Amino acid sequence: MTDRDRQRLVGVHPDLVTAISAIFDEMDAEQAPMFVVAGLRTAAQQAVLYAQGRSTPGQIVTYKDGITHPSNHQAHADGFGHAVDCAFIGPQPFDPRHPWEKYGEAVEAHGLLWGARFIGLDDRPHAELPDTKGFIV
Repeated sequence: MTDRDRQRLVGVHPDLVTAISAIFDEMDAEQAPMFVVAGLRTAAQQAVLYAQGRSTPGQIVTYKDGITHPSNHQAHADGFGHAVDCAFIGPQPFDPRHPWEKYGEAVEAHGLLWGARFIGLDDRPHAELPDTKGFIV
């Protein structure tokens, strides 16, 4: 895990940080190194993502607006974000030809929820703690 990854994990629940670090080690062993795209987000940052594909250009990437429907990336009552997004190192980090299934297996083996299992949105980069209660709105 790089210093940039550690910086992007500031504010993320320690249990999730520990799991992501182990997952990165496992993916390195598979010759598929990864990096952290995003960890903790503010409501404003989440709102910008929610606008994508709706009122701003791009694909829809979330159904959580950050206000009425908070994201697990936002701080919970414990003060930590409970979700991270990760991708593969290289020129096309989100390419579907990357070993996303291996990543998902590792995510689930560490007791996390994998975004590719979400109904209605295939969010392969996403991993989160299973207990997602306690948002600060």
